[in-house]
Amino acid sequence: MSTGFRSLFSPDFQKIAIYLHLMFLLLPIAQASDFLKLEDYLAQVKHEHLGFQGSMARSQGGELRSQEGKTLLAPTAFTQIQYTQDGRITPGSFIGYDHQKIKTFSFGVSQLTSFGLQAKLHYDIVSQSYIRPVLLFPGFDLNSSFIRTSSAYASPVLELTQSLWSNGWGSSTRATQEQIESQALASSYNARFAARSELTQAEIYYWNLALARQNVFVQTEALDRAQKIYSWSVRRVKLHLADQSDAMQAEALLQTRELDLMTAKDLARNAARSFNSLRHLDSDDVKEILATLDAQTLKSIELPTRASMRDDVKAAEQNTKSAIAAAKIAIEKNKPTLDVFANLTLNGQPSSSLGVLNGYLPYTDLSDAMSSSFSFNRPTAAVGLKFSLPLDLSTLSKSQKGWQQERQAAELLLDQKLFEQEQAWKELQQSLNETRKRLIISQKLEVIQESKLKNERKRLQSGRTTTYQVLLFEEDFLLSQLGRIREQAKLLTLIAQMKLFGESS
Repeated sequence: MSTGFRSLFSPDFQKIAIYLHLMFLLLPIAQASDFLKLEDYLAQVKHEHLGFQGSMARSQGGELRSQEGKTLLAPTAFTQIQYTQDGRITPGSFIGYDHQKIKTFSFGVSQLTSFGLQAKLHYDIVSQSYIRPVLLFPGFDLNSSFIRTSSAYASPVLELTQSLWSNGWGSSTRATQEQIESQALASSYNARFAARSELTQAEIYYWNLALARQNVFVQTEALDRAQKIYSWSVRRVKLHLADQSDAMQAEALLQTRELDLMTAKDLARNAARSFNSLRHLDSDDVKEILATLDAQTLKSIELPTRASMRDDVKAAEQNTKSAIAAAKIAIEKNKPTLDVFANLTLNGQPSSSLGVLNGYLPYTDLSDAMSSSFSFNRPTAAVGLKFSLPLDLSTLSKSQKGWQQERQAAELLLDQKLFEQEQAWKELQQSLNETRKRLIISQKLEVIQESKLKNERKRLQSGRTTTYQVLLFEEDFLLSQLGRIREQAKLLTLIAQMKLFGESS
């Protein structure tokens, strides 16, 4: 073997190569523009992630729509314009004509109350024109010039309808309001839960990347130690102080550590891509420095405060309310209808009928009709009852029973959802406590395994142990480091999941 080739295996050259490898590995972090805290990363996700923005917009939209049910009881303005050409002659009329033209204009307001009263107040203006009219009253000339060819009248009208059976005293109306509100709030809570889930996933990605980088660092240190053991074993074999098998074992460990480091880099790259994807970046390069996961950092992380209900459970509660309201609406709809109604119309017409007897149609001038429309000269009043009864009673009974069962099913599903929520919270708390204990043990174990490895190295240098024993201790130390990282990842994931139960958005 030439001197230049042998120099490649010298301890100094190997140390320089390892340091250069470390510098190349940590170069992206060293060139980082700034330190990125978890809160800042979540703010970036909120600002850049389209899914989060869409979920929040849907949540806010649902919350605003929850007020839509109030419009059922809000006053409503209405108007109607109609033109009619009618050739019918009213039986018993004293006036004949070829046909009449009727122009109608109506405007007013209506309002439904929470106790089932439907009220309408409108003002009607009607203008009539008779084409080729004749007087049919006996004893008069058929072509009498006294016949008016047009007339008009104006009437304020008040209509009241109160439901007594189906939608009795507004029960269906109130249920419709509750259904509209519940459906909108359910959509809002589901969307907000989806947004929180995105933030939870973002927090997990943040810690995954931090731990992946830590894993790369640990694997790099393990490779450095494997390289030193290999260099030391080769040197001893050359001096005929050790068997060739020692060098072969050390070389096998070195190759294994190189593979482990490549795998760690791949995992870190994948974690970086996931990290960037939530802030809408198509890249696997994360230049920022993330939080260092030491014992002090883990202790400083505050546990979230639990709310009474998780957002998805709130959505389930609103869905249950909506199902109950839908059942009530359907049951009320299938009930018999019994409505009491009353109408009052003031007519702008004269107080006597002399104008008709003299061949005049009343109020040919629209202004006269409108000016007298609020007088009680000739009012029209009506009161009555309306009743209707579905005759297919068997089908109605089955339908009502079906709606009742759906209502009970919705209540049972909500109870199950509440039970699952409690179980999930308890499992998170239990897992968190157990993970904390395992993390403490894994940290202590890591210290012990490192001390054990250092001590075994000293023994190897003095010839009191074998290379194989050192390699075993090296493996134990690496496994303890990876075990500690694994427990850290689980702890941070549990804390992130607990935030789904919190109040803050």
